[in-house]
Amino acid sequence: MAFRTTDNDDLGEMAEINVTPLVDVMLVLLIIFMITAPMLTQGLTVQLPTAEGKSFELASNQPAKITVAASGAVYVDGSPAGSANLEATLGPMLRARRVKRALLEADTGVPYGRVIAVLDVMNRAGVEQLGMITQPKEPDGRPRR
Repeated sequence: MAFRTTDNDDLGEMAEINVTPLVDVMLVLLIIFMITAPMLTQGLTVQLPTAEGKSFELASNQPAKITVAASGAVYVDGSPAGSANLEATLGPMLRARRVKRALLEADTGVPYGRVIAVLDVMNRAGVEQLGMITQPKEPDGRPRR
């Protein structure tokens, strides 16, 4: 708080804003958000099979991402689509979203029959283009992490 030194002015106290504490608080908040933001993203953990093929370019419209987790649960763009009766859950979900292009991501531990069941439902739901997501290999032949 500062006081005016002139005696002929009767305005009293002079209000000054000290921005240094404000800047300090904002910098601390910025650092906190920068540290915690990457921890807020959650995803499904899927161990992808490896392949030597090259990735393909996607068109401007983003395809739907269908994930089959190791437990057998199916997700469409991160939203659960059920695991028991896929025809009653996954099919209507794909039809409602009018999915024509999709990427299938399946864990290596998922039985082949389960992947085929998901592909069958996708085919009957009207998916016309399908891409399979795999883990690329390193030049020495081992999977890249």
